[in-house]
Amino acid sequence: MAESNPIPDSLPETFDTFEEMAEFWDTHDVTDFEEYLTPVEINVSPHPKHEYVITLSDTLDATLRKVQQKEGVSLNTLINLWVQEKLYQYSKSLTTGD
Repeated sequence: MAESNPIPDSLPETFDTFEEMAEFWDTHDVTDFEEYLTPVEINVSPHPKHEYVITLSDTLDATLRKVQQKEGVSLNTLINLWVQEKLYQYSKSLTTGD
């Protein structure tokens, strides 16, 4: 007897939250959406080149962890994204003179 392949749900254009995106991908297989995939070339460093140790107040730590849980990403990822965003804004302000 042949296996039937169920038709996958359509791929949403956007997700409102990281949780919504995580829930979708927890119940779907990326191979069901191969027509949407684009090949890319990337270089991944197996080991970070720089590590920083920072000290946060209890209040900042609690707030950071709440954001991390809400976004559904690791603290490392969240902080890396924020640093990238701030550095981009900073470099952009240097070129515009703001």
